[in-house]
Amino acid sequence: MLVQVGNRLHIVFTEEGYTFGNCVLVDDDIRIMIDSGAGKILEQTKPEQIDVLINTHHHYDHIRDNNCFTNARILLHPLEHPGMKSLEMIMALDGWDELMPRFFADLAPDTGWQDLTWTVDGEISDSQLIDCGTTKVMVIHTPGHSKGHCSFHFPEEDLTFVGDICLTKVGPWYGEPNTDLSAFMDSIDRIINLKPSRVVSSHVNEVIEDPIQALREYGHRIILREQRIIKHIKKNPSTIDQLAAKHLIYRVHQSPMILFWEKCMLKNHLERLILLGQAEELEDGVYGCL
Repeated sequence: MLVQVGNRLHIVFTEEGYTFGNCVLVDDDIRIMIDSGAGKILEQTKPEQIDVLINTHHHYDHIRDNNCFTNARILLHPLEHPGMKSLEMIMALDGWDELMPRFFADLAPDTGWQDLTWTVDGEISDSQLIDCGTTKVMVIHTPGHSKGHCSFHFPEEDLTFVGDICLTKVGPWYGEPNTDLSAFMDSIDRIINLKPSRVVSSHVNEVIEDPIQALREYGHRIILREQRIIKHIKKNPSTIDQLAAKHLIYRVHQSPMILFWEKCMLKNHLERLILLGQAEELEDGVYGCL
């Protein structure tokens, strides 16, 4: 579904499910698309007539149909460029061999997308203002979900596309190795301090009005997860596998991939807690509180 939210600004809400995501169309003198993961509805945007395709970050549900934009320059934050060259990073499986060695073969079916190449033509940068004609777009570097993840503010429309600051019930997701959780919370605060009257995310199919409270609650979930981890390892020093079995982040592990992501996020929490002096590795792979 295409929803007009400004004179030349449309949200492309996906009508498909998992591994798809919402996109933004700027139908102006310069035609810009942000992300390409909306699925079949992208046909309505005439992708061959798009001048510039910007990806919020390198994950598959945001770049899956980049190849349909045959005449567009493809831009990402420079910290995302390495991810576009790695299938494991595109599929958010970086670190799988360490945490889930027994399962990997089952998660790489021969569906064809493994053979695609992902072109990058240039960069975007924090605070960059893109002039499309009538519409202006400001780039906001919001690391956390990935290191180069970006959001996009439309000042005239007072709307911010926050990408995978997803505002879903199961978020936030921060499963990449060595994720800086403090940076993720700072990114959410940066959007809050911008005080947009409306936000749209990649995975909630609505324009969220007066979003500040929702953003605050979403960011606070990182702290609540951390508190559950501290409470558990204070009484029961544990390995990452043992912590994952307690479902401190996800209530249900519907697939090996969800279990893997829980382990990745637990590892990032533990690394942060060690830096803060609130946890330590007591012996090889066993974590407890100081």
